[in-house]
Amino acid sequence: MTVDQRLPVDERPVPVSRPAETPECEASTCAGISTPESVELHTAWPGWVPLLVIAVMVVCCVGFAVGRIAGW
Repeated sequence: MTVDQRLPVDERPVPVSRPAETPECEASTCAGISTPESVELHTAWPGWVPLLVIAVMVVCCVGFAVGRIAGW
């Protein structure tokens, strides 16, 4: 449509009002999606077990690297 053309009276844009604010209880789009973590998972592993596993892996990797260098 060019600037010199006019809109017919019945096709004039309707003034838009601002939408109402979302109520506080419906503000989150992820409400009800997340599930609570079970209590058993909080005590599944003591804190030192993963650290021990990591330490064993590091010692094995370092030992392998030193052994390869020494055997060369």
